Amino acid sequence: MPLLARKAADSIRATLLSTLIAEAEMVGKNAGNRESTDDEVQQTIRKFLKNNQEALSVIKDADRRAALEQESAILTAYLPPMATEDEVKAFIADTVAGLAERGPKQMGVVMGALKAKYGSGFDAKQANAWVKAALG
Repeated sequence: MPLLARKAADSIRATLLSTLIAEAEMVGKNAGNRESTDDEVQQTIRKFLKNNQEALSVIKDADRRAALEQESAILTAYLPPMATEDEVKAFIADTVAGLAERGPKQMGVVMGALKAKYGSGFDAKQANAWVKAALG
């Protein structure tokens, strides 16, 4: 990927992907000298995106903002689509309906089912609130 970007003289993409690959590879190496899993790579991409969003909230320079927005678009293209709010809420409702017992103690069961279904492809913080409401 970075080589193709270099050949196309796309320095932002080449630098970004080289950095991303190095960071993603380190996750697996640090966790037992193994290859990183797809989920770990996606988490690394999401971490880069979050850092870009934080930087965009404080940087005023138009050129730097444009570069960060371009990086964000590149990173987003390498992620699977996120589950929609409706999909997650429907899954939560179905999961909660199938529980023998409802209450705050079932939070882990529902969140675990979400993780099994969507991996890191959903907004866990928002889902947490929806699960609390559904169990409440």
